[in-house]
Amino acid sequence: MKGYVCVGVVLLFILFTSEDQIKAEIIHITQKGDTLYNIGERYTITPDQLAKLNGMPKERKLVRGQSIVVPGQAYIVQPSDTLYKIAKRHKVSVNEIMEKNGLKSTTILKGQTLTVPKKQKTPVKVGAYFIPKDEVYNENIIDNLGQYLTTIYLFSYTPSRDGTLTSISLKGSVNKAWRKGILPFATVTNLSSKGFDPDLAHELIRTEKKRKTFINHLYLLLDRHDYKGVVIDFEGLHPEDRSLFSLFIKELSDRLHPNNMEVHIAVPPLKGSKSPSYSAAFDYKTLGEHADSLFLMTYNWHWLGGPSGPIAPIQEVKKTLDFATSVVPREKLMLGIPMYAYDWVISGEKRVKGEAYSVQNAIAKYIHHESQIFYDEQSEAPWFRYKDEQGRTHEVWFEDPRSLLAKFELVRDYQLGGMGAWQLDFSMRQSETLLRSEFSVRE
Repeated sequence: MKGYVCVGVVLLFILFTSEDQIKAEIIHITQKGDTLYNIGERYTITPDQLAKLNGMPKERKLVRGQSIVVPGQAYIVQPSDTLYKIAKRHKVSVNEIMEKNGLKSTTILKGQTLTVPKKQKTPVKVGAYFIPKDEVYNENIIDNLGQYLTTIYLFSYTPSRDGTLTSISLKGSVNKAWRKGILPFATVTNLSSKGFDPDLAHELIRTEKKRKTFINHLYLLLDRHDYKGVVIDFEGLHPEDRSLFSLFIKELSDRLHPNNMEVHIAVPPLKGSKSPSYSAAFDYKTLGEHADSLFLMTYNWHWLGGPSGPIAPIQEVKKTLDFATSVVPREKLMLGIPMYAYDWVISGEKRVKGEAYSVQNAIAKYIHHESQIFYDEQSEAPWFRYKDEQGRTHEVWFEDPRSLLAKFELVRDYQLGGMGAWQLDFSMRQSETLLRSEFSVRE
């Protein structure tokens, strides 16, 4: 991850409908002239229900190319649709649609109603990073999310060079999580005034004595606050610390496992044992032998300090999964999903660092600016452009139902243990509905 927004794991979902109301969803791509009213008429749903289901801001205008989630399995064919496009969008095969609808050919007509086949729900682990605030906020968030989460990751504790750990104000959040049946974990990072600090991490693990002291402080933290375990989110490690980091995880696991505590690790994406070389400190195979879960931070192929582009191009995510599943038990792997948007200024001579914000904020922004949404089929990612008050052109890449469904399908295809993203405040209503439609959350 490059900065706080990209910590690697878990998904959050605050649902407003009951589970028995959710059977399936289709994805409608808005055309010129579409409104919530006329879409609702076609699909027999009120504009208010559509707006709520899709997390629409008060400004309820639609823009061309926008993804709208609609309940049910009935899909109404649009002018530019083909069976291939419909099947790809919903992650089913053309043959499945033809069989479900009794079609003898691939020819379809505008306005025709097709039933999109529904897949059986897959059990999956789901968690969320959580930054505690006041007691009322903590209670409300955990109450709303309880039935949709397996784990919650309290962010974050940072160690000093002597192995002692900072404190965070929990305000009853750990106890509340246990009462709701959510497993609470402490997130420990190597953040310092320099950002993610490889020198700090090296100092903590460089000798047996240092590791033992640090591990003892970690155990005392978990025991004192009744955590189920720890998430080690050490980033940017020196490649030459590969063996030391693996040894640290082994020794930490050996200390925690007999006490019924777990060790999870956030790891950068790799497509080979030491590829890319700057992430070579993370030995997937050895880490997977000792830790309970590896959270794959499968995003940030384009980052805020670089050129604009897809944050998690699907073809690159697959390369990571191909390698990870070859060396780590699949049930130990969690797919990181970037539930956030990146906004780059792409005009002007002066280079401006990009900005990160929630997908929900991206939706409000493209509606406000009436920006057309484009979809990159190769990377499975949506994007749009707008001009700010200074006349500068911005380009924003984010997630929508199409790109989320593509990533959800990877969890199924690779038979992973779970998935996730950063953090509760970056919730997106459309993702909540799709999650409950596609998966059953493991306790």
